Amino acid sequence: MSLKYRIGYVDENEEQVKLYKRKLKEYDFEVIGYNFEIGMSPEMLMEQIFKSDIDLLMIDFKLNESNIVSFNGEVIESFIYDKKPLFPHIIFTNKVDQAEPFVEDWKIIFDKDDIFLDDEEDKTGVERFVTMLKKSIEQYRNHIKSKKIILSDLLEKSKTQELSAIDKNNILAVQQELNILDKTKASEVPRQLLVNDNIESINNLRIEAEEFLQSLIQKRKNK
Repeated sequence: MSLKYRIGYVDENEEQVKLYKRKLKEYDFEVIGYNFEIGMSPEMLMEQIFKSDIDLLMIDFKLNESNIVSFNGEVIESFIYDKKPLFPHIIFTNKVDQAEPFVEDWKIIFDKDDIFLDDEEDKTGVERFVTMLKKSIEQYRNHIKSKKIILSDLLEKSKTQELSAIDKNNILAVQQELNILDKTKASEVPRQLLVNDNIESINNLRIEAEEFLQSLIQKRKNK
């Protein structure tokens, strides 16, 4: 049976990836790692990440401890924030004190040792952590879904009736927001939300909306 959530874990130590793969499996998480090569650039790692079909990204802070790469987790976090601003991601590390000076949002930093205690009977920290992960993923999924529904409804409406200027602008606004949510070609947030038959229609709507706005501007000038 496939697990419900898929997490990417950025850590140069394969044993750490295997460890948390085992620890999180019972909570419906599939954890995957990424290939590290000596001297690889952050861009090379990000290419792997953006191609992986994941729901959330965990990033170890001290990536340069093994001298495989020269950068640390805040570099990866910066790439994620720039390319996929709302995508769920956290710094997951036992070097919290070293991460804090470099990570702007401390709320995304989680201490491995605080969450996974040696006491197997006390799983309060783990369960709280897991709940946070699941809620972050579901919130992101629902946000994307709601925008896609709005866009789909407007496209269906355009097939049977003339759209108002407000509807047309809403199509453009929602499409733009979806594009901003994911500036990559990652599969988890499809950028080609419109079937080919609708592309020409959308282009026409965009032109009409622009003409409508220009007419409003011209009316103001003539007053």
